[in-house]
Amino acid sequence: MIATKGAWNTLQVVDRSYDQKQHLAGNAFINAFDEFNDINRKLFEIPEIDKLLSFSNKKNICIQNQIHGNNNFLHHIIAKFCISYHLVFDSRSGSNKSKEKRTILIDAGNGNNLGSIYLNLTKLAIEKEIDINILLDSITIARAFTFYQLANIIVNELPKFISQLGNKIQIILLDLFDTLVSSSYSIKKAKDNSNSRSSNGIEDNIGILNELIDILISLSEKYFVILTCNEVENMTSSSSCCCSLVSKFDNAIKIKQVYEKKEKTVKIELLTRSHSINQVTCTVN
Repeated sequence: MIATKGAWNTLQVVDRSYDQKQHLAGNAFINAFDEFNDINRKLFEIPEIDKLLSFSNKKNICIQNQIHGNNNFLHHIIAKFCISYHLVFDSRSGSNKSKEKRTILIDAGNGNNLGSIYLNLTKLAIEKEIDINILLDSITIARAFTFYQLANIIVNELPKFISQLGNKIQIILLDLFDTLVSSSYSIKKAKDNSNSRSSNGIEDNIGILNELIDILISLSEKYFVILTCNEVENMTSSSSCCCSLVSKFDNAIKIKQVYEKKEKTVKIELLTRSHSINQVTCTVN
């Protein structure tokens, strides 16, 4: 059972441009300028990181978040991803491409991700003098409260939904492991009570997790896919699960909070397969 009827809801309005979407859905061609921007997209605006990210074959990135508690840095960059994606200006035609783009934001976290991202979107929109209502109309959200709702959204609902839209879509999945842990704990508790031999609910769901990742990787051949996952303590096979996850993505980074000289900073480690691990430290205001 999915979180909302049809699984989909928007931050403000479901749709104001149905006719335009129908037109785009029938357009199988991608503007060369937009395709170039997808391949050369500067996600973090940090040259040391962006120059090592590659989106030529598949457009995907996995962000491992090790900042516990307040995820304001992660939510800030997610909001920035949304704004930068929707405000690409075509210098050749003199037109803004934002109306042709959609962001699908799937929240699988246990916290207040959507509220924090909304506040960051509002703040950045004010700074850049952007109409926040137009921006929000381009963002569709789905909320998964259990791992099985998340699986249903990705396996069944997402392919049907994106088939109604155009080619210019980015998919952002937040906190992949949160519902996996909470749902698997319920399974483990039930099995313990029934004296089952297999009491590790997480292990039972690893196969489904891999299927979800494979679907997202497949979608990244055509659409931009951004996935975030928190570091999970005391999770059975968590190390092997994280390593397997990273190996499937063309790009992967790790972010963690550190204190240096009484200053709070965020350290970013690049975990891309084709490069050795590189570290970049940037200060968070």
